[in-house]
Amino acid sequence: FILNGESYPLRGVARHQDRWGLGNALLPEHHKEDMDLILEAGFTTIRLAHYQHDQYFYDLCDKYGLIVWAEIPYISHHLPKGRENTFSQMKELIIQNYNHPCIVVWGVSNEITISGARLKKQMLENHRVLNDLCHEMDPTRPTTLACYAMCPHWHPVAHISDIVGWNLYLGWYVPGLFLNDLWISFYHWMYPKRCLCYSEYGAEGMPNLHSAKPKRGDNSEEYQNKYHEFMLECFKRHPYMWGNYVWNMFDFAADARNQGGEPGMNHKGLVTFDRKLKKDCFYLYKAYWTEEPFVYLAGRRYEYRTEAVTGITVYSTCKEVSLYNNGKLVETKKGEHVFKFKMPMEAVNHLEVRSGDCADSAVIYKTDKPRPEYSAAKVDSSNWM
Repeated sequence: FILNGESYPLRGVARHQDRWGLGNALLPEHHKEDMDLILEAGFTTIRLAHYQHDQYFYDLCDKYGLIVWAEIPYISHHLPKGRENTFSQMKELIIQNYNHPCIVVWGVSNEITISGARLKKQMLENHRVLNDLCHEMDPTRPTTLACYAMCPHWHPVAHISDIVGWNLYLGWYVPGLFLNDLWISFYHWMYPKRCLCYSEYGAEGMPNLHSAKPKRGDNSEEYQNKYHEFMLECFKRHPYMWGNYVWNMFDFAADARNQGGEPGMNHKGLVTFDRKLKKDCFYLYKAYWTEEPFVYLAGRRYEYRTEAVTGITVYSTCKEVSLYNNGKLVETKKGEHVFKFKMPMEAVNHLEVRSGDCADSAVIYKTDKPRPEYSAAKVDSSNWM
């Protein structure tokens, strides 16, 4: 992505605007709080999924210089009787928002191939009309769409819009974080001149669930950290991608879901549904994408641990951090973004991490038995929404 002649990395996140106790009936101060959190984490672009958002939020994106992907709710299934509705919604989206400088790309659909081969011909024709409509109404902006993971690289719908994204959760819905590198490299080998992004990627993370050995599907905060630590390094290995969008900035309501003991919710957010708690991985992104000096002790909610030697993770924008336990230096490490320590456990552990004037602290305890509340009674990671 080039802005004013210079490379400008699109470090992106997707947003649903609903929140606890309000649904979509947000006031201006709620939108401003969302924007402040997005800016604090260092994001430069937002995918406003999967519908028109409040006009005030577009105004905020203009004011703070966020690059916006705006799209219509043409999702999952092509409905023959819905054709005219997709056209009218696209016209309304463009007419109402054309003058917002923040908007850089129009999104025509999301995961439209979930319905499979049924009505494929009609679906493709509908996308061509939508794509042409966008160009006719606004020749200054490119079009894009978000493909479903099972949509192959060569599917014709993926080659209609000017640029394209894929919603991929390799390492969450399917095993193997390493598959992300293989998938991206294979696509780039097949279509070296086709502009590709990850329009969605993420993993469930619930602040009340924890594990010393996090694994895919356990919904623990530690696995969410592990997943995003990998993905940030993965994208560094593929600098030709035009952008990438975390799914999601905030936990959001999803009636069909039942994961981690809290039905009706998607917990892939970096911040909780009520906006009151920033999960560990919020600070991971802040460590990668901001410059203000800070240190953050991850795993602070994993208070009771059974292991004799425990792992301590620190996220920081500093280049050197020191870990202390009960006032004694454990180790000093040099590096960037993520610092990993191994520390023998005492009965009570007053942790402190320091770097210059920056400091953070937490308390963890050694216990004989694992806490049952740290594991979800029932985990269902099959639901895609």
